[in-house]
Amino acid sequence: MGDAVVNQQKLDDGTVVVELRGELDLATNDALRAMLVDLVEAQRPPRIVVDLLHVSFVDSTGIGALLAGYNAAIDSGVGYKVRAVAPFVERQLRLTGVYGQLVSP
Repeated sequence: MGDAVVNQQKLDDGTVVVELRGELDLATNDALRAMLVDLVEAQRPPRIVVDLLHVSFVDSTGIGALLAGYNAAIDSGVGYKVRAVAPFVERQLRLTGVYGQLVSP
């Protein structure tokens, strides 16, 4: 998936943790969007947690991919949360006004 590395782990309760590393930008947008939406539609886990601790860069297309996963999850009744947000990524999510929507306390 471009410059981003993805690891997935399924927890005992069915939650799928998606760990992203690297850059979420135009080069990774289509693959990330497809992976998140497909995860919702094909597996229908009770919850998806996207870990962004090791994401070094995100632009509007990367944020759009995260939102596409969020929207697919909400439409399907799947829980969706972004966690462990790196400082640069947090700033970008706050600037675009989606931090509160994607990152629950």
